Amino acid sequence: MPNITPFLSRHKYIVALLAFAAVNVLVSCFYIGYSREFVGDAITYRDAANFLQGGQSVGAVPMNRVLTTPLFLYLSIFFNSFLHNFALSTSLLNIIFYFGCVLGFYFLAREIYGARAGFLASILFSFNYYVMEPSNARLADMGGWLFFILATYFAVKYINSSDKKHYFWSIAMSAVGVLFKEYGGLGLINLILLILVSDWQNKRKIKDIFLAGLVFFAVLASYHAFVFLKYHYTYLDWYVFVHNASAVPGFQAKGFAVLIKVLGWLFTFGWLAFLLGLKEEFVARDFKRIKILLALLPITLTFYIWPAIAQRLAVIFMMWLALIAGFGLSRVKWYLLYPFLGVYIWFNWNIKFLIEKINLPF
Repeated sequence: MPNITPFLSRHKYIVALLAFAAVNVLVSCFYIGYSREFVGDAITYRDAANFLQGGQSVGAVPMNRVLTTPLFLYLSIFFNSFLHNFALSTSLLNIIFYFGCVLGFYFLAREIYGARAGFLASILFSFNYYVMEPSNARLADMGGWLFFILATYFAVKYINSSDKKHYFWSIAMSAVGVLFKEYGGLGLINLILLILVSDWQNKRKIKDIFLAGLVFFAVLASYHAFVFLKYHYTYLDWYVFVHNASAVPGFQAKGFAVLIKVLGWLFTFGWLAFLLGLKEEFVARDFKRIKILLALLPITLTFYIWPAIAQRLAVIFMMWLALIAGFGLSRVKWYLLYPFLGVYIWFNWNIKFLIEKINLPF
């Protein structure tokens, strides 16, 4: 019988993260509260998938989903051809994506900070309530997050190694990811910003940015042109719809108070680790790493551009916070680290209950 101890020792962080992810799937399903019912946005994905298969939609066809999440819809339809249960099909697909997100985020964090800090950052990410929330089982967000993480990982690898294959992988992940969810394409902007802050010659920067944009937009424009010609629908139609819907009386408008509430629940106790990470970054003064972090920041703030803001939209910002927070935690003694992680995990497992009990005065 082969001895797997050396393998487990070499890959202890990966094995631990996979085990944590499996626990979180169980917690999400049986403790937080998984439901097979389609509610809210999930209904639009189900109806869009039904439309693509030639079925009839109860209401208006959700063309926004056909336009922005085609790969998620078609992959869900493929899974459903075997499982014959669309709720189960989307759930299984998103569980696979969740495991991919956890591992992808670890490799990204490790590329920036090293193994231990990357592991701690990944714990903060994987146990975050808005990543493991049961309603994600019906939505396309997880696929978008996965390809955003992968595209960003390969972009950082490219900057650190100058290996061209990472450059093309980053473009490929963005081009595929944007057809899962809008988030998935944002990794391309991270690639461009990282190229801009690199020490390479301007000629190389211009060439890399131009080629990346050309390939990405060729893929995106081709599909959007197809949808326009076939269904006469564009992304502007979708944005205008959301903008008008957000103007309805009673809709929670954007504002500083709402932003504080959204971001507070988004990262909870992780904010303390983030502040510690900022302090440690100031002490370390690793300017190459700081340039990378600053280049990755702008795109994570795009959640505020959307007419309505919510924790789910801001998860990509939480990823950036978790990177720095993991670095901060890597400098903490074990007798402080373990209780902190325990509180963070318990709080995130119980946010659904706590939100109902804690009524913030704004």
